[in-house]
Amino acid sequence: MINNSFKEYLENMYNKDSNYKQILSKEKGVVNMKRKILNIAAIFIVVILAGLISTQIYAKIKWNIEFKEYKNLPSTETKGTLKEIKEDGYAEVLDMDYLTQDGVGIKLNSILLTDDCLDIDVTFKFDENLEVDSQMFSAGFAIFDENKNIYSIHSRMHIGEEKNKYDNITLFTYKELGVEYDKKDVYAIQLASNSGITLGDVDEENRTIDMNITLRAKDKFPQSKKLYIRLFDPGFSMVDLDTNNNEASLINAEDFSLSDAKWNFEIDVPDKFYERNSVELKPENEISGIEFKNITITDTGLNLIFKSEEYDKLIKDGKDMDSSKFLEKIQKMLYISDKNGNRYNELNIGSTENEQEYKMTLDVGLKYLDDLYVNYNNQKEKLIEK
Repeated sequence: MINNSFKEYLENMYNKDSNYKQILSKEKGVVNMKRKILNIAAIFIVVILAGLISTQIYAKIKWNIEFKEYKNLPSTETKGTLKEIKEDGYAEVLDMDYLTQDGVGIKLNSILLTDDCLDIDVTFKFDENLEVDSQMFSAGFAIFDENKNIYSIHSRMHIGEEKNKYDNITLFTYKELGVEYDKKDVYAIQLASNSGITLGDVDEENRTIDMNITLRAKDKFPQSKKLYIRLFDPGFSMVDLDTNNNEASLINAEDFSLSDAKWNFEIDVPDKFYERNSVELKPENEISGIEFKNITITDTGLNLIFKSEEYDKLIKDGKDMDSSKFLEKIQKMLYISDKNGNRYNELNIGSTENEQEYKMTLDVGLKYLDDLYVNYNNQKEKLIEK
């Protein structure tokens, strides 16, 4: 006898058509859920991308606004010509008077330009109503030529200011001149290996400060027909130091900018300025352990390019040494001296693009040519003309 109730139950439970529809219904639900998840993920990605893009857009807009503000800063310019070179290599800037803005006058006095050195003597003059700390005074500068060769761009350090408003000065200058550069190394196109400012005489009665801007070439400065020298952001910082236990620590600092203006100087460089003296040298006898690729001396400096496995090893080991011990070792290994062993000052030391090869620049000129000796690992040889 057939149990109709049980049969009906089984037919309903295992009915193909009914079960297929249920499976499809469940699968559809799963698919819909997956689609929802994918849609949410897609929306999330779009939101992130939109955020990134909008951030980049707003950063670009902000940068363009700041660049426009920079270009529209007050600016004045003048022209001058270099007079015949003096015996010391400097040339007086003719037809030059103070260029004045915001109570700050600036004048270029003289310029020295060789293959490896650019030195500019500048005087700042201040109105009576301006208070200036001469010991902490400085200014920013940008120097380039008619071919848009960038000698150097240098911003003034703002001690005591959270944000330096001239952080973008290098990139602003590049954009203004239409100069292409490597975004991974924005300073690579600048011709100077190092640059510095030295304060000179201070005349309180006439309210003037003398300043020297000195650049040293990475390789060799070009024969520029015109030099464009831009000075900006004159100012100073005042600091409060604690000198307890013979150690100075900064307690407080405040920065004072005297002007947002720019001073532009265009200097004509006569052809005879390029009659530069440059002499190639070599050790009188071979020195073991070091290969001298090139030794050149000018009126203003000596450049030494060399290759040494031991020197290279010491440089690499230096990261794990005490700084004073490393400095002692590196200075003892290689240096230039006179016949009595008095050392000439190193201005810059750095590696070249070649393996185990280095370049050293020293503060010694042609007038010392007859008294130059190279010292390497207790070996000493006189430098003679090649």
